Amino acid sequence: MASSITPIGKGEVLLHVGVHKTGTTALQVALADARGDLEQHGVRYPGNSRYQHKAILGGAGRVYGWQDAGAQEVPRKPWDTLVKQANYRGRTIISSEFLDNVEPETAERMIADLGGPQRVTVVVTLRSIGAILPSAWQQRLKSGYSAPYNQFLKAIFAQKRNKRADRFWYRHDQIEQVRRWAGIVGADRTYAVIVPDGDRLAIFKAFEGLLDLPDGFLSGRKVAVANRSMTAGEAEFLRKLNKQVSRDLTWDQYSSKVREGIVLTMVEGRKPDPDELRIQTPAWAAEHAEQYGRRFAEGIPALGVHVIGDPAALAKRPKSGPYHRAKVMPLDAAVAGAAGLVRYETAPPDVSRKQALRTLTRWSRGKSAATPAPEPQA
Repeated sequence: MASSITPIGKGEVLLHVGVHKTGTTALQVALADARGDLEQHGVRYPGNSRYQHKAILGGAGRVYGWQDAGAQEVPRKPWDTLVKQANYRGRTIISSEFLDNVEPETAERMIADLGGPQRVTVVVTLRSIGAILPSAWQQRLKSGYSAPYNQFLKAIFAQKRNKRADRFWYRHDQIEQVRRWAGIVGADRTYAVIVPDGDRLAIFKAFEGLLDLPDGFLSGRKVAVANRSMTAGEAEFLRKLNKQVSRDLTWDQYSSKVREGIVLTMVEGRKPDPDELRIQTPAWAAEHAEQYGRRFAEGIPALGVHVIGDPAALAKRPKSGPYHRAKVMPLDAAVAGAAGLVRYETAPPDVSRKQALRTLTRWSRGKSAATPAPEPQA
């Protein structure tokens, strides 16, 4: 049974643990687009960019990138600035995917910085694990991973897990994720928002309620979110490219040349043909995902937290089919990726990396220079 939505109090903070691949990016883009209007409704989305990832990483004391090849130190200053901005007489919303990976002691310290459990309400967004699997694999590919989808799935569902699988389940064991946060702020200050597959409005409506915003304030915004899944051909291209180059690059080199120079344009800069091969989850893995989903659907309400949405949606079995590694990739995808890298590399010295990326994504879509392109994802 879904809980009714009670807005957080004025002067309080809504801390959104945006478990990866639960619609968090779309919410953050809408919040950033609404930033100027939010404060008219007594709500603040701190910062001046779309995402608050840098502040969260700084507050958690985390590095960004490959631990053994140029991981970037994130200073604490952005977190201190965010905390200061969160000292607001109205309601404050802080949102990041990186919160799903912090240890309890770190989470407790960050909540203390924000005023403690008496001031902070935590909301965790959840989605069926079957829908998350292919997206999680693709996200790893964008970080240099080179194992095929089948191999990734076997590691995730193995009885004896490796370190990567342990980290995946630290994020995606939905019961334990919600339990960790409820253990810090209390079940009465913890919300689990269930995001049904295919319902793009559910997450917006939940946050409109929690922040006491008018209906449609977030869901009605016409903002583009370029975060589509890769096709099988694009994924196989990136996987093989990673095998060739990732060991020879630092994180900064990989992030700029591959993630941003090639993948950003190849994936976000074109619309695949309907007949392009899609990534499919094999039946055996779909069965495992459904079993996990049933356990999550039963376990989340038992925690005593507020639940928004139908927990049964977590048990939805994903569509399944034979997984085949693509042998070809469309020419326009290859051209888009190559053109993105060329334009990135040949940008004038006085043009920042972000400006260059916006230019190449606009070009790849055939849009005018006045149309803002999505920022690269962390």
